Amino acid sequence: MIKITIDGREIETKEGQTVLQAAQEAGIYIPTLCYHHEVKPYAACRLCMVEVTKGKRTRFVTACDYPVAEGMAVRTDTERVQRCRKMIIELLMARCPNLPQLQELAQKYGVEKVRFPKGNDDCILCGLCVRTCSEVVGLNAIGFEGRGFTRRVCTPFDEPSDPCILCGACAYACPVDVIPVEDTADGYRIMERWHKKSALVACSKCGRYFMTEDELRFLKEKTGLPEESLRVCADCR
Repeated sequence: MIKITIDGREIETKEGQTVLQAAQEAGIYIPTLCYHHEVKPYAACRLCMVEVTKGKRTRFVTACDYPVAEGMAVRTDTERVQRCRKMIIELLMARCPNLPQLQELAQKYGVEKVRFPKGNDDCILCGLCVRTCSEVVGLNAIGFEGRGFTRRVCTPFDEPSDPCILCGACAYACPVDVIPVEDTADGYRIMERWHKKSALVACSKCGRYFMTEDELRFLKEKTGLPEESLRVCADCR
């Protein structure tokens, strides 16, 4: 075990953990947007910036990917940290001014005015959808395109992506809820952002739609299980 200090509290944590993981286990709040425990840290949003002191050196680091070390001191809510987070929120608000999640953060941290030119995007480029598709589902159906101001998340060449199974994992992971998933009454799932539509599969026991045909084929190939066993929803298993 490693001993560190967070906001004046001495905490024991495991070697190999990040500052964010140690803080969360201790019940200390650090804001995040691009972090999810199921995927590797990406440090895209920078909202989890904290001050870390090791020896005589103090610097800003992203808590989600910075490893703990014996004797380090972490401060999560200093005036400098607050100023840093306000600037990050301003930059995010400039890109996506209409997102309720960002407006809530702006109110919490006292960001009353955005000093940068405003855009009209809805994606904060946190990469959670891309990383979930790659690391959790294992399909790489979506990815980043472009650089700088033109960077965005899309399917290859902005065409319907063959690997996409419309499982909805990307929408579930999205921290700002901008990947709509529509299940129609006539038994289809539509994800307009990825230009994809697939028929839904009904549970063989209760009759409720619960996955797409593309997802069923993927699971059948990956698991080798008979289709009959896969056509049963989680509630009926």
